Amino acid sequence: MIPPFDNFTLIVALGLVSLISVTALFINWAANKHVPGLGKIASGFLITTIGILLLTFREVSAPIISVMLANAMLLGGRIPILMGLAEFWNQERTNLTAFCTASFIVTMAILFYFTMISDGASQRVVAYTIMNVIFNLGFVFVILRGVQIERKLRPVMSTSAHYGAYLASGLFLANTIGEFALMFLRLDAPFSQAGSGTSLLMLGSIFTIVVFSLSIIIMTMEELTVEHKENAIFDPVTTILNHRTFIEVGNRVMGVALRYNKPVSLLTIEVANMNEITGRYGHRVANEMLRHFALRATDQRRNEDVLARSSFKDFHMLLPGVPESGAQIVVEKIRDAVNKGEFVHEDAEIDLDFNVAAITREGEHLNLQQMLVDGDLELARHKHSKRII
Repeated sequence: MIPPFDNFTLIVALGLVSLISVTALFINWAANKHVPGLGKIASGFLITTIGILLLTFREVSAPIISVMLANAMLLGGRIPILMGLAEFWNQERTNLTAFCTASFIVTMAILFYFTMISDGASQRVVAYTIMNVIFNLGFVFVILRGVQIERKLRPVMSTSAHYGAYLASGLFLANTIGEFALMFLRLDAPFSQAGSGTSLLMLGSIFTIVVFSLSIIIMTMEELTVEHKENAIFDPVTTILNHRTFIEVGNRVMGVALRYNKPVSLLTIEVANMNEITGRYGHRVANEMLRHFALRATDQRRNEDVLARSSFKDFHMLLPGVPESGAQIVVEKIRDAVNKGEFVHEDAEIDLDFNVAAITREGEHLNLQQMLVDGDLELARHKHSKRII
């Protein structure tokens, strides 16, 4: 038999919207598991919506379920959401999660006291409101700070409009203001009780659920778009330029050098023991080694130098304006940096062996494609001479 709730229509709508939104977020996570944080966001959202639904049946369940368990899920589910947003926005080490968790424990202690020991409806509402405000402001902080961090770390990210991030931030800021208004309107009245406070709370919950799930999906789509643009420009493993972009940038470098009659040096680099590392430790460790090498090499280049990964174990570095003697200096700097920067896996140091060939051209001999061919030939001669020795 259907209970005679005055707000029964809104309760049904809230349940349906919650079910659809949770399903959409889990599908979004399942389709994009490589995007960090989506699983935690979907799981936290599921816990939160279950808490909301438990609150809607407050009059037909015991306080330990309708108040304590419902609020524990409604508020506690926001902790994995916060953790997921922190991961999504490159802030895994933030202390905000620990602060919100501690605040949540204090809030639950207050709710327990004013539910099971002393009857204090207004105190429950105040504690609940303050905790919600803390979570909302925490979400806004993580998202906006994350946008700033990502724009610095990922140049392509600066071209993104961040509609999802700003939509979510606007939602949480609006909810912060709305929490205080509802605190005075509802006064801890059950959802089934007719009144503007409970109706507004349910309408606000429906709006929040829809907008939040939509903003997460938009953020995911924008992240995939950025990844696609990055993969067209950067190597996904080392995050330096890929070979295609190296050719485009290198041809422009050649044009400038030819115009001003400057020499250009090209370093052709091969990580000689990469196949051995891959076979012994697997692709994950091999990729970490490549990132390690790329970082060390990047530290030794100037802003105008162009470093790119050309294939699985090959790199190229273009040094505009650098003569042959200068190219040899750069080679030695890279060797020193790699030798000093130990790469450790499971407490074992892994040596990185690489070969470098340096060639220099100027004037009418400035042709990038020909330099790449000459660099490969020089590298082959260098490897052959090492074997003879």
